[in-house]
Amino acid sequence: MKTLTSWVAFCDKASATRKNRRFSRLPVTALVGVALAGCNSLPVSTSKPVQTTNSAQLYLAAGVGNLETYEIDHTAKDFVATSYGAGGGTIQASGSLSQLSNGILDLDITYLPGQTISSPPLTGNWVVEIPGQAALMELETTSSVGTNTSFAPLAPTQSCPSVKAAEVFQFVTIPKRLSTQSTVVANGWNPELETAFGSVKIATSGSTVQFSSISQYTLPAANGGTAGHPINPASASVTSSCSPTFYGQTMSVPNAVTVINPGPGAQSIPASATIGIGPSGFLSEDAGSPQGPSDPTIPPYENVLGAGYGAIGMMEPSAQIAASTLASAHYQGILYGAASGSSADVGSPGFRLMGSFGYSNLQASCPKLPGPSKPSVLYGGEFRNNDPSAHASGNCDLAIDLGSPGTSNGLFPAATVYVSKTFPGNGTTDAYSFPAVAIAGQIAGKYAIFLIGADTTGSPQQAWGIYLLQSGK
Repeated sequence: MKTLTSWVAFCDKASATRKNRRFSRLPVTALVGVALAGCNSLPVSTSKPVQTTNSAQLYLAAGVGNLETYEIDHTAKDFVATSYGAGGGTIQASGSLSQLSNGILDLDITYLPGQTISSPPLTGNWVVEIPGQAALMELETTSSVGTNTSFAPLAPTQSCPSVKAAEVFQFVTIPKRLSTQSTVVANGWNPELETAFGSVKIATSGSTVQFSSISQYTLPAANGGTAGHPINPASASVTSSCSPTFYGQTMSVPNAVTVINPGPGAQSIPASATIGIGPSGFLSEDAGSPQGPSDPTIPPYENVLGAGYGAIGMMEPSAQIAASTLASAHYQGILYGAASGSSADVGSPGFRLMGSFGYSNLQASCPKLPGPSKPSVLYGGEFRNNDPSAHASGNCDLAIDLGSPGTSNGLFPAATVYVSKTFPGNGTTDAYSFPAVAIAGQIAGKYAIFLIGADTTGSPQQAWGIYLLQSGK
């Protein structure tokens, strides 16, 4: 068994291998790895940023399944996506990047494990980024079994967060397949019972991170008049630590991460979460394996923050932001449909689409939507053929009415999403709407809006997420 000193040396050596990966041109060789449990539980003597000469920005991709890192290097104009396990690190994709005229990053894949990619590289992969602060990734890969499109929020993990006085963060769940009490879906998200949105106070002291006053709520009723049913009291709290891992400086709950032992007699890992927080308060959480009662009608304890895959959030603004102010800005981001969990729609993959909102030319081109036209409504939609490189802004087949603000700054618990009949994710023949909850704030001086809703009117019925960052273009 390795000593603590040898684990530290081994992790440092593996980290150095990652930093020097650009010694040769892509494709990139496999990284030297180490068991996640070993590196993730190392002690930390300081919360100061990690000193590195690597020009790549390291991001944690959390909240949609397996944890990965993304290294985005604007100097070298390339990127690498890596996953980690007990056997070490595995490159999942790598290639070149360029910035489109509308500011979106175009990722061209030149390497996928086990595949030969001839020139030109694989296209159709995009990132909306506030460099070093927050990013939203949409990655599409095609293999012999078909095309897989994934989405992940990317939280920068170059350094641990420094929050001397407790600050309030708000978050929304990144949902899985829609599940209800009448249609129970294994490993789904039930908006009637499980967390849709919430808030938490976060404070740091050295490597210690205190999550306190954790409040979690279900999705409000269709009329949007209430905050939603509370799941946990605001007194809920948990202590974590920020430590260096292969994912950067991240927080794990519980602190000691357990790796499942393979073979007969394997033990399940305890409920856990991995959290990354950027320097301006962008938050991304991977929910790990939540624990709860075996009875599906009893709400489980939502581990730390969000249900489903996890949570995406940001620091609560110091003052309320008017919906009309938010609606006047330009945004780019991800439209996320988690698909249905009903037996008729199990094969439906939902959608992961690049989108834009708030561009002045959109409202005039919008088809008639079943909602009022007013200054607080954001108009937008997906890019044609999901290709931001061909158009400055997307179609106009969606609208978001943020509605009246809630009791917390930046919280809009009575939002409504309007879906045009021309939206490609609309399987019906008519326009319709569904209720949602949105949070808004600023990340590095730019507005951000994150939304969650349960669409039980459209076809397929599914959970929605809309994640938008203000565009500088």
